[in-house]
Parts: sequence; C-alpha cells; structure tokens
Amino acid sequence: MTAKYPVDVGDNEGILDAVNYLLSGPSGLGQNFAGFSSYEPAYLTGNFRTPFAQPTPAALYVAPIALSNAEQLDDRTIKYTFASAQPTPPFALGNGLSIYGITPSDYDSSNLNLAQIGVVECTTTYVIVRNRDAITTPLGTYVSGGDVEYSTTGNFYNSTDCDVRVTVTGGSDRVFVSGQLDSLISYEVFSAPATLTYGVRIERYAGEPNNNPTNPDYIFNEDATVVEKLYYFTGLTGTGTLPLQETVFSTLVDEPDPGYYRYILEVKFRNNLGGDLQVTSSELNLRSIAAQVVKQ
Repeated sequence: MTAKYPVDVGDNEGILDAVNYLLSGPSGLGQNFAGFSSYEPAYLTGNFRTPFAQPTPAALYVAPIALSNAEQLDDRTIKYTFASAQPTPPFALGNGLSIYGITPSDYDSSNLNLAQIGVVECTTTYVIVRNRDAITTPLGTYVSGGDVEYSTTGNFYNSTDCDVRVTVTGGSDRVFVSGQLDSLISYEVFSAPATLTYGVRIERYAGEPNNNPTNPDYIFNEDATVVEKLYYFTGLTGTGTLPLQETVFSTLVDEPDPGYYRYILEVKFRNNLGGDLQVTSSELNLRSIAAQVVKQ
C-alpha cells in the first residue's frame, strides 16, 4: 500500500489510503529485527526444551536399558529403576525418553506426556522424569518388565540453538527470514545397509500467553514450515560420520497474520528406507538465523 503525502483538502481517497496505511502498523527497515549466529562448535541435545545445544558432546542415542521397577512419586513425577546399575548416568537432563513393555502399561511413555519436560534426575541406578500434565488417575503398582531408551532418530524435528522471535503488527507486514547450518552427523548402523534421511527446516511457531501471573511467558505451538531441505544417504554400514553438511536458506518471505512468532532452525534424522540406523551425535558448526519484519 502506498499513501499519498501531502493529502489535499477534499481528497477523500487520499485520506482513506493514509489512514489505512497508518493502521497497518509501523514502517521502516531495521526495526523488529532478530538474529543469532555462531561459529563456535556446539552439540545438539535433542531436547524439546532449552538448551537445544550445548558446548560439550551430547548423546543422541542411548540403547534400551531393562527396568526392574516404576513408581509414581507425585502427580507429575515418575521414577524408573534400572534392572542393573549402569557405568555412568545414561541420560541427560531434559531428554525425552521412550519407555515401553511395562506391566501395567500405564507407565509406558505412549500413555503419558514425558518428552516435553523429560528427565529431571538420573543416576547409575534410576531415572526420574516429569509428565507435562497432572496425572489424575494413580498409575498403580509396578508388576514387571519394561525398557527405557533415548533416540532422536525418527520422523520428527529437533530444534537447534538458532532461535529468534519477532512481532508482526499489521496485515501488510512481511517477515524476511534466512538461515544456514553446517553440521557433522555421526551414526551407528545395526542392520546394514541402512539409509538416512537428513532434513533441515526453518519452522514458524505462534506464541500465546501462558496466563501464569507468577511466571508470565509465552507458549509456542507449531504454526507453519517456512522452508525445508532433505538429503539422502544410502548404503551406510558400521559406525561413521558423514561429510560436513552445508545448508543455506537465502532470504525467504513469510506472510503470517499479526502476532508474536518464533522462528527456529531445526534438523531431522530419519531411518525409513531400509536397514536399522541411529544417529549418535550431531555437531553444529557455522550456523545462523535472522528474521526481520518489514511493512509492505
């Protein structure tokens, strides 16, 4: 929209255009800009909450560990005891675990919401996880069985530390988004030959107030994928690290409705075309994301 200036007396059309332009929100370049960039190596955690990356190596796969007990500690917290002591604490804080095969199955992760908060404590003999929602019906007494593991390989995306927030105020606003990521991906193949699908995307999340007067913040829900690239690696065997993967997203134009948004650079590791493979670590190198709101 282009408004005429100055507006002549009696120019109703010019007045209407000017008023509409003002109501569509603030204008100008450079305002409401957000960006993140780093060349220092960091390691993907795979967690569903921050930190999404850390400066020290992080395991993206922990093989199944047999369980000998499960008990509900309170309306959100569950303790799982390992059948045998582990050499070191196997899980990191925030890991979203897969737990299955327990009798009763109420303790299985498929019947709970354990991923978003994840591990809150882990030793060599047990792990404690927190459920997202309050457990209204007691889970009962553990009977037998069960395994617990951690995997970031699947048909889902993992957030990186390339994370920015912007506010769209008017219907004519456009968000210019760009990003890049260099990464080193290590893997282990259990049934060869295996195929790995590696995905990189910029995802838009819409924010809404959490309505918590004590700790006011925003809850962000997936809103739309701005851009995505997929890479395929076939015939993988044994253990190894892929060559450095370089992804660049040149400036993209996004057109969301007015609101508060979060743009995150995310990655996916999927084993879906044969073989059995797990990604064990992902080192993030040169990476960046930028988002700028511009009035049209």
